Amino acid sequence: MRAGVLVALGLFAAPALAADTKTAPPTIDPQATQVLKRMSDYLASLPSFKVDAQSVDEKVTTDGQKLQFLADTRVAVERPNKMRADRLGPVANVVFRYDGKQFSVYGNRTGYYAQVPAPPTLDAAIDAARAKYGIDAPAADLYLSHSYAELMADVKGARYIGLEPVNGVFCHHLAFQGTDTDWQIWIQDGPQPLPRRYVITTKDVVAKPQFQVAFSNWQPNAPLDAQEFVFVPPPDAKRIPWVPPGKFQSAR
Repeated sequence: MRAGVLVALGLFAAPALAADTKTAPPTIDPQATQVLKRMSDYLASLPSFKVDAQSVDEKVTTDGQKLQFLADTRVAVERPNKMRADRLGPVANVVFRYDGKQFSVYGNRTGYYAQVPAPPTLDAAIDAARAKYGIDAPAADLYLSHSYAELMADVKGARYIGLEPVNGVFCHHLAFQGTDTDWQIWIQDGPQPLPRRYVITTKDVVAKPQFQVAFSNWQPNAPLDAQEFVFVPPPDAKRIPWVPPGKFQSAR
């Protein structure tokens, strides 16, 4: 009786979801795509922003155990061609700068840095940094001016789950299905449709590891100085030839 009362009060109730079947093909819920498009358009309209990203990257050991690696990254973007990311993680304490002309990566622990020419626009720079140099800020696809098209490129199914609180902020919970990955995103309700949480599940890898990002301290239209994106080597820093250092952040 007590359990029934608690459920009736909604204390333990979960959102009701339609039962999945193996034969039912995935469908695209227009409500989900509309909320995602609104977020994409809003972020693309911002001339600048700052945000803190707390990421969790799962790796699977040879004996099948999942290990989670955490990192904190402070990101700043100024359109059309500037970006910086300062990452503190278990492997690297890394500074990344894109000033519209070149990429600079500096290891705070090692004292080494490297620089290479970069494309003149943010979208092209994000793609080049990932494809050519193995550098990726957390969930960088969300920062593209065409993020909706990029996110929807492989989507086979889309579902609107409902409104849920993320750190006290009500967000639209959306779920998407792709060929090799499924992903979910929580987008802030109201006039500023900012992403607050983002989860990617890799389906073509044993144990289906996840990559998660929690966004906080959003500052839309943040005042930024051009010098914030220029890397000035510390006096004792040593320049080395650019060798792809592995993923600056998981390729998500």
